[in-house]
Amino acid sequence: MMSGEVVDNERVKKITDELLDRDRNKRGPDFKRDFNQVWELMKEEVADELDNPRQIAFLSAYSILGAVTYSAKIAGVSPSSVYKWKKDETFMKHYRNADKAHIEYMEQEAKRRAIMGVSEDVFYQGEKVGEKRKYSDSLLKMLLQGEQPDKYRSSKIEINGGENAKIQVNFGTPELNQDIDDSELDEEDNITEIEGD
Repeated sequence: MMSGEVVDNERVKKITDELLDRDRNKRGPDFKRDFNQVWELMKEEVADELDNPRQIAFLSAYSILGAVTYSAKIAGVSPSSVYKWKKDETFMKHYRNADKAHIEYMEQEAKRRAIMGVSEDVFYQGEKVGEKRKYSDSLLKMLLQGEQPDKYRSSKIEINGGENAKIQVNFGTPELNQDIDDSELDEEDNITEIEGD
């Protein structure tokens, strides 16, 4: 989104609140259900400004998918029609709102997967024996870095040591699955393994 563009935050919030109700948090995303909810909201919201139902269908799909080609296909128009519509400032106002709603839709889905997890079937010898909840640590890490970058960012400093020489120093804790290189420790500092009988 370009700076200086106006986004109707109340309208965006109304759409995302409708999409992200409590029941949805348990079930996860469902395009058909979410599209129908946005479609109903869009018809009410933009009826006085846009009278083309295909534009409304495109904006509804775009609010969820964030992709012009797929959203145009759902609306039954070619992507070139959408680019023609973009010349109209009224359409663009609603397009920017749909773009903002799509970003919030993705953020909420990322939060749901990171914090509430997703249900996965558990199989034993080819038969379903239960379910387990799977969480995304990488999404949680990304969300924390986005919300509080000063606290959760990876720190890196480059020091130039002369012509064509760079030294990289990383601060922070290593990833849990990262091997720690101890080859440069003094011999007395090396950790030794005790072998059993």
